[in-house]
Amino acid sequence: MSHNPTIAVLLTCHNRKDKTLQCLHALYAQQGLDVDFNIEVFLVDDASIDGTATAIENQFPLVNIISGNGDLYWNQGMRLAWKTATEAKDYD
Repeated sequence: MSHNPTIAVLLTCHNRKDKTLQCLHALYAQQGLDVDFNIEVFLVDDASIDGTATAIENQFPLVNIISGNGDLYWNQGMRLAWKTATEAKDYD
């Protein structure tokens, strides 16, 4: 019995609400790929004050939002997203 692979998509942001929403819209709109697969998104919001997390929760309720403290920057935000995803399950 085969299964569709599940891919963890990792993102991190800080005060980039519009760009992050555009990214998620583009990600979920992908069509025409040769392989059927599932995605699970892990997004670190590093203490944004522009409403990023709320907008994502409202428009993309399946996205796993991880709250940062504002001092993560890109590298540590991605590290936290990776750590959280690998603790959730074993992705393909």
